[in-house]
Amino acid sequence: MHRFVALLACWGVVAACAGTDPSAPGARGDGADGSAVSAVAAVYPLSWLAEEVAPEADVTTLNAGGLEAHDVEITPGQRQAVETADVVLFVGDIGYQPQVEQAVGSARGEVVSLAEVAGPGRLLEPAAEAHVEEEPAAEAHHGDGAAHRGEEAVVDPHIWFDAEVMADVAVRTGEAFATADPGNAETYRNNARAVSEELAELGRELDATLGGECRHDEVIVSHQAYGYLLAPLGVAQHGVTGINPQAGASSAELAELVEEIEREGFGHVLTEPQEGREGAETVAREADVELLEISPLDAVTDEQAGAGFIELVRAQAAQFATALGC
Repeated sequence: MHRFVALLACWGVVAACAGTDPSAPGARGDGADGSAVSAVAAVYPLSWLAEEVAPEADVTTLNAGGLEAHDVEITPGQRQAVETADVVLFVGDIGYQPQVEQAVGSARGEVVSLAEVAGPGRLLEPAAEAHVEEEPAAEAHHGDGAAHRGEEAVVDPHIWFDAEVMADVAVRTGEAFATADPGNAETYRNNARAVSEELAELGRELDATLGGECRHDEVIVSHQAYGYLLAPLGVAQHGVTGINPQAGASSAELAELVEEIEREGFGHVLTEPQEGREGAETVAREADVELLEISPLDAVTDEQAGAGFIELVRAQAAQFATALGC
């Protein structure tokens, strides 16, 4: 953590760290016309990444203010921002945010796709049903990253929980800003390299936290959004709702979860502030177990954003470690 703070301090004076003259044109991340480099991010983790790589850029988050990210409806102004931004970061053409994906098709700037950087081999399929007991998926998606089965998304979009992929996305983001603003290319690449190393270290921490000796190898969650955090470590998630949080659970399904908790001796149910919470509270109450708070991090409060993505992921991992008995 001390090393991360030191890196942040370096980014705060990034021109000096990169050997750039702060008085030179473009030294603060200005475009060719002298205006600030602009970026649009579809979800908080990508907004955080853009701000770390390009601290002086004008970054817009499409679901700012904690708005639900699934199927987010963007305004005409936001659509125009996507089309005209110097850099656009989105989850990918996977049916997660159809309006965003459509707007990205008309983007004139550099585009960074989280799913494309991850590649087919690292994308996970959502479970067929939230409450069905299944082994964690090791691989899932077939093809080039696009994922539509009619209107049903076939890729788990919460890819930002894969720290290794995010480390690669950091590098790709640095290249995108370098292309958009060549006068500051070295600064962006240096920042990207630093944050990529921090994310790689985070991945090693997560392996140590959740991949060791644990009492359980599965957890009950309100919203099945944590496959990229858990599946690589052999941990299954059983959800009150599936990948799409709009799909609720029936009384019979909730009863099945209660029976599973009692059978397996689980002591906790992990719940998000909104998605699936009512069902999670019902299950926890009926099973007489404790609720633990978690977040999928696609949308965050101002207080959470102040902590930063890496600390927020660490906080999620700590809650899962408690539930798993690690």
